Amino acid sequence: MQAPRVDEVIDSVLGQFNDALAKRLGGEAIFLCCPMMPPWDDALRVAIEKIASNGGAQKKLIVVLETSGGYIESVERMVRVMRTHYEEVDFIVPNYAYSAGTILALSGDDILMDYHSVLGPIDPQFPMPGGDFVPGMGYLAKYKELMKVINSADDASKVRAEISFLVEKFDPAKLFNIEQAIEHSKTLLKDWLPRYKFKNWTHRESSGDAVTGADKQKRANDIAEALGNAEKWHSHGRGITCDDLTSENIKLKINNYGSNTDLKRDIRNYHGMLGDYMGKRSWTSAVHTRLGFGGMS
Repeated sequence: MQAPRVDEVIDSVLGQFNDALAKRLGGEAIFLCCPMMPPWDDALRVAIEKIASNGGAQKKLIVVLETSGGYIESVERMVRVMRTHYEEVDFIVPNYAYSAGTILALSGDDILMDYHSVLGPIDPQFPMPGGDFVPGMGYLAKYKELMKVINSADDASKVRAEISFLVEKFDPAKLFNIEQAIEHSKTLLKDWLPRYKFKNWTHRESSGDAVTGADKQKRANDIAEALGNAEKWHSHGRGITCDDLTSENIKLKINNYGSNTDLKRDIRNYHGMLGDYMGKRSWTSAVHTRLGFGGMS
């Protein structure tokens, strides 16, 4: 008899962890750890189409999400794929989902986090000539800061350095794209939150008053503006905790799984082992389902 290979054992255990989490929450589970950009939107589509057509009669998709962000256009495509195949989509954030990843998480019917989990400001990233990515809101804020200094000067000779830096470093077309991406992010939140996250919000918890469509829209608008306020969060990588999200400043309902011992175990088993395996294989990104890995790099 041939001894099992290490990869076969890992695949088997990961499949068991995926199945345990899926059964616990009554849906189909998928692990998504990647940037929000091509080709990962395509990898997600292929993975979801495979599980949906391979005995996938589930109506709910459970996404274990970890991402540093990316392009809002990729997020929009990912949401379209998920909603085409599943009536309900819940997101679990065991660690972090920043920037465009926050937008993706907020497209869900439910968001599960614990005390260690963080989302981030809705701050799309953009590539620079050297290949590095910069946070859009930071780029825009620095431009506005320079313009304020230049416009307030009574003598142009006093701000030659600022003018030179502005001309050399800032591209008007990129500034326009950043402004449009930030507004696009807010627009998607204002659409998705009332449609999905707030769909079962019928009465206010404090007063018991009925919640109207206008109430849902106002709450969505307030959340989008709060998460898109660069001055409030100061940093693209600022972690916005479960407590921050549920505070009076944002008022977003989060399902804190920290006190649910069995669910916390299932989430940490699946997420933890995948993260450890990816680290040993030097992978930075992966998509995993009950059928195995749908993409990795």
